[in-house]
Amino acid sequence: MTPARWDWERETGPRRLNAELAETGICWLRAPELVREVEADPWAAAEGLLGERPLLLERQPIRAIAGGRTFSSGCMAAPFHSDSQMFLGVPPHVQVMACQSAAETGGESLYLDTWALLARVERDDPDLLDLLFARDRQFPFVFGDVSGPTLSSRGGSLVFTHTPRPAPEDLVASRLQRFFDTAPVLEVRAAAGDLIVIHNHRLLHGRRAFQDAGRSFTRLLAWRHQPWPAPARWLERAQVVGATRPSPELGLSESETVRRRGVVQELLRGVPAGVLSAREAVPEPELYRWRDAVLAQAAPGMATIRT
Repeated sequence: MTPARWDWERETGPRRLNAELAETGICWLRAPELVREVEADPWAAAEGLLGERPLLLERQPIRAIAGGRTFSSGCMAAPFHSDSQMFLGVPPHVQVMACQSAAETGGESLYLDTWALLARVERDDPDLLDLLFARDRQFPFVFGDVSGPTLSSRGGSLVFTHTPRPAPEDLVASRLQRFFDTAPVLEVRAAAGDLIVIHNHRLLHGRRAFQDAGRSFTRLLAWRHQPWPAPARWLERAQVVGATRPSPELGLSESETVRRRGVVQELLRGVPAGVLSAREAVPEPELYRWRDAVLAQAAPGMATIRT
């Protein structure tokens, strides 16, 4: 199955994109100007795409390099997973994949609609559905582990969390896999100048393996001000187990606080977390904790500003 591709228009595009993401969870766009803008000014690109300035934006190059071991730096196949980097307890609402260059063969993007999958689980394995809401799992990711149920309410959104590399003892993942294996898959072979935009709380994503080192994408993760609507029966059920964790305090010397805030400012401007992690010799999970702490500290002051 392949979604229809349509040509982007700045005047009408945001409304159509948001409507399609609310309805199906995915859009495939022909938008060479936006792809260039993603590189030059990612915040402006995201605002033009979504029709509003995001709460937060993260940019990451997705390009294979020699010896790359992660999905962002390698050419291996990627199993279905969510992008689950947290901002104040909520993963990004939107994933944007902007294509600068496609692989000659392979590298197709793959997507799985979890809402359709949940309907099948509800019908065929109701005990598993109970576990998706109630069983806490440990989700290993490159940026750090995420804990909680598969289905949760975060920031008022129904969020499906899944790791590409579940632990062998994760029995929920084992039982889910048979549903993944038989689910309809959306497949997109993007060309240079294309964007693929998904509702990241709803669709899982993966890709096919490839060999062409020239394959190049830029990924944007965007946090919206409001979630899209979700099926009420699942969202209401998830609300009893959905929770966020308090942001940590910095509690550091003045010089170290200034340094960390500077790093956070770079992260917010779109410098990839992997670049900052290598430069600062700080694990990516720690960078995200710095970011949340800085933004949490800023929130009370922002509330007192009058315009």
